[in-house]
Amino acid sequence: MRPIVFIENPTEKDHGAIYHGMNKYAAGRGLSGTGGYFFAAYDDNNNIIAAISGFDNFGPAEIGGLWVHENFRNKGYGKALVQKAEEWAKQKGCKAVTVFTLKDWPAFEWYQKLGFKVEFERVEHGNNLIGCYLIKKLM
Repeated sequence: MRPIVFIENPTEKDHGAIYHGMNKYAAGRGLSGTGGYFFAAYDDNNNIIAAISGFDNFGPAEIGGLWVHENFRNKGYGKALVQKAEEWAKQKGCKAVTVFTLKDWPAFEWYQKLGFKVEFERVEHGNNLIGCYLIKKLM
C-alpha cells in the first residue's frame, strides 16, 4: 500500500482527481457526472466580499459553503448567491438544493426564510450543538 499524505492546500487538480474518479464510476452506472460551482461578488479592489460554492451530488445540488463579509451582510448578497446556486442546479437537472448548518446559527432560520425545510438533525456535534440538514425542492 502506498503512503497516505496530508495535503494542507489542495489544488484544483487534487480535487479534480476525486471528481473524475466519481464521474467515471457514475457514468458506468448510467448517472450523469458531478460538477462544482463557485459564485462570488467582489469589491472595488477585486477582493471577494461574498461567495458560495458547492456541487452536484448525483441528484440534489449541495451548498458546501456560503460566506458574506461582515461589512456587506444584510444587503442581499447571500440571497443572490443562493439564487445563483439554485439556477446552476436547475441547469444541471437537479431536483433540490441541500445545505448543512448548525441549529443555533443565524443561518438556520435564514435558510428557512429562503424556502429550505429541515430534512434531518444530528446531535453529535461539539458543544452539544445540533447539526441540521436542510433541503429546498426545485420546480
